[in-house]
Amino acid sequence: MGSMIPESIKELIVAKLAELGYEPFDIRFFQAGSRALVRITIDARNGVSVGDCEKVSNELSLLLDVEDFSAGRPYTLEVSSPGIDRPLKTERDFRRTAGRFVVLQMAPVFNGKKTLRGKVVNCTNVVVLCEIDGIITELPLSLIVSGKEELQFK
Repeated sequence: MGSMIPESIKELIVAKLAELGYEPFDIRFFQAGSRALVRITIDARNGVSVGDCEKVSNELSLLLDVEDFSAGRPYTLEVSSPGIDRPLKTERDFRRTAGRFVVLQMAPVFNGKKTLRGKVVNCTNVVVLCEIDGIITELPLSLIVSGKEELQFK
């Protein structure tokens, strides 16, 4: 179940997203019976709204139709944003969550803990600066198995 979308089409999609002011977060292609499913997850510096997804979907539909990438067979195009459940992996992911609370799974354990909760301060040179219990802690990105943003309710 991988991306079997031709590289040339993928490049056109990425170029079109850039032109519209979005970044590709994920581009996947699935074959579902006689239909093809193109699932594109977009991101933007200020986040992505439902309206953004509609706009991108309309633009990319035109592009895919012109390129006839599915050779005339029916396809479904899904455009979405990464959302709150997106896993935090890269420096950029952590920089984007600066000032917000995250839950991190560590391996090996860090200071005797496998799970850390804290507020991201910054991320540079593959180190996440995280405020945990009032102390700024340097967490090497290589020790973070997974991270998720934690919703804070007042």
